[in-house]
Amino acid sequence: MHKNIYVSTAMGLLNAFKRPNPDHFTLAGKEYPRVTWWKHRNLRNLYFLLIIPLLGSWAEGYDGSMMNALQTSQEWQNFFNRPRGSLLALYNLSFSIGALLAVFPFPWGAYFADHIGRRRGVACGNIVTIIGAILQSAAQNFPMFIVSRILLGIGVTISQGNCPLLVTELAHTQHRAHVTAMYNANWYFGSIIAAWVTFGTININSSWAWRIPSMLQGAVAILQISLIWLVPESPRYLINKDRHEKALEILKHYHGEGVMTDFVAAEYLEIKETLALEKEHSNRGWAELFRTPGNRKRALICYIQGFFSQWSGNGLISYYLVPVLETIGITNGSEQAGLNGGLQIWNFIVALWAAFNIDRIGRRPMALGSTGAMIIIFALWTVFSARYADTQDPGMAKGVLVMIFLFYTAFNCGWQGLVIAYPVEILPYQLRAKGLQLTFFGVSTNVLNQYVNPIGIQNIGWKFYIFYCVWLCVEFVVVYFLWVETKGIPLEEIAKLFDKEDANVGGSAATSDAKSQAGVAVEYAEPELVNHLP
Repeated sequence: MHKNIYVSTAMGLLNAFKRPNPDHFTLAGKEYPRVTWWKHRNLRNLYFLLIIPLLGSWAEGYDGSMMNALQTSQEWQNFFNRPRGSLLALYNLSFSIGALLAVFPFPWGAYFADHIGRRRGVACGNIVTIIGAILQSAAQNFPMFIVSRILLGIGVTISQGNCPLLVTELAHTQHRAHVTAMYNANWYFGSIIAAWVTFGTININSSWAWRIPSMLQGAVAILQISLIWLVPESPRYLINKDRHEKALEILKHYHGEGVMTDFVAAEYLEIKETLALEKEHSNRGWAELFRTPGNRKRALICYIQGFFSQWSGNGLISYYLVPVLETIGITNGSEQAGLNGGLQIWNFIVALWAAFNIDRIGRRPMALGSTGAMIIIFALWTVFSARYADTQDPGMAKGVLVMIFLFYTAFNCGWQGLVIAYPVEILPYQLRAKGLQLTFFGVSTNVLNQYVNPIGIQNIGWKFYIFYCVWLCVEFVVVYFLWVETKGIPLEEIAKLFDKEDANVGGSAATSDAKSQAGVAVEYAEPELVNHLP
């Protein structure tokens, strides 16, 4: 069995860079010419507008980097009496407590997304985020700071329950994976801003050294709530609410450059028929996530995707870079802040590369290759840390720094972008918002992670890293046996990989090869669509 695992993984990586049909993509059983997005004005405009929801992960990335950097600020340390161990953990995990409250016991993000629309859901989350940022920047004591961070966690999670849905459901079929993977890559855009803002304010001799970064945490929320109305609503949401003309108008304008093309007709009909089938065969409640084998597998993947994204060892650096650096003798605040800022820039570059190559490489090879690399790198990180603890050798300290950068290189290649992009594409429309909440529930387990990490580092130092070396091996095995490759498959048709013959897919589900060759859009189009076909 082990030999088969190695051979399969190796073959997957060797074949990763092969593009089976570089000139065409498939929808509803028919091939269409690939679209170069920058050559089409309306598609360019769409992707420019999608920058607004793509900034949704900015606030969470900002938070992690800011809390890292604030620990280098003497003003912050003095104001809050130099928290360490479990108290420091409480400062950090309060954001995650808010994130947990936003998905359990009542998943607000899914409720807003399904009932009032993706755009209004983004706005609702941003209102809570702005309130939290105001309270945090005005905090006068420990309880006020904690409450503000809980509110920030609630608001950001509600917003994140809607932003990636809007991105995925508006993007052109050909570009969906790249654009959606960029969503969580922008986590690092926020972290870069936070790292260098705090680097600039660290030497202010007053509480403004940490209040200014805290105020700016609400900046993107204000930007999003002001501009989100420029972004079109999800065509799938509109069709689900029986607003078919508006949905078709959006698809035609952005995916067909204002022309009712054969592709636009096929896309519209597949979405419409798929949603109709889902309504017919689904009770649309939360229990539907666990009713069928396919849905149970989706639900498990969604939760595990979020859980693993926080328990791969990255939590050590996301919120506790300063204690980690102290274990290798780097104690100067400016040096710590500079390393934090440089790391975030490198992370952003790697995450963007991974987002642009997600369809070239594939989900399984990226996740398996990333996890395998992290196992090796974390083992070396542990060895270098142990040697430094024994010898105080500066070379070992430099080795740990190199491993930190290499670890994040591996993590960003397989986990950062996929943590959102993979769940939203494997879920059918009726379950997409609900299933994404399972991912966020998995992410919210970093409440425990963030509590354990500083205590472990404080009490046993480098020996704490051994846990992650073992755990990453568990992750590799789970991904190998559970993940399903979705590379190059249209959003509605991914259901076939999970539900097989029971898949509720419109258009192509009942189409023979002969009908596909004749043209799915014409064969199944309603009269008003046929009249507009070229």
